[in-house]
Amino acid sequence: MSKQKLRFYDIKAKKSFETDQYEVVTKETARGPMMFAVAKSPYTGIKVYRLVGKKK
Repeated sequence: MSKQKLRFYDIKAKKSFETDQYEVVTKETARGPMMFAVAKSPYTGIKVYRLVGKKK
């Protein structure tokens, strides 16, 4: 089963991109645990984060 394609935004390159090559990580925030998708930008090679939702 392939992952759903998500749109990410590279702030450094000021461009967005769409990919299904990402991993989902959980980070503790002020609002509790949140899930983020992390992908590598094809423009700059940096890690780009996107909020997926609250951890259930």
